[in-house]
Amino acid sequence: MNYAGRRTWPDKSKSWEYLGAAESIEDFALRFATDCSLDANTEFVVIEKAGAESDIQFFKVSRVAPYALMPAEPRVEGTQSAGQAPPPQLTSSHDIRKTLLANARFYLKVCFTAVAFFVSAAWLMHIFGLTK
Repeated sequence: MNYAGRRTWPDKSKSWEYLGAAESIEDFALRFATDCSLDANTEFVVIEKAGAESDIQFFKVSRVAPYALMPAEPRVEGTQSAGQAPPPQLTSSHDIRKTLLANARFYLKVCFTAVAFFVSAAWLMHIFGLTK
């Protein structure tokens, strides 16, 4: 059978970058990963070039020495493969400063609230004569 393969993540190829024949789609996928020296966790798709009833499978490189593959889910733009939103990434020093400033404001609000509570409790106890 003839097959074609291309990377889908982290780099997304717009065209089929590897063509060839193999006995099975798994054999072709393993040869594609090996010949192109794909890194671990690289995801790619392989399609059987047999017309309208073509078999399509997604793979992920799970090990590189020696190469091993595992099935993968197709990725949808903007989300991870399991349908979950990706974790937020702090990409610039501005984002990091904003996060640190937000954390500092929260800490100060908590401290101010605690101090205000104890001061008002002491003042009320003094007003009602509960202190000696």
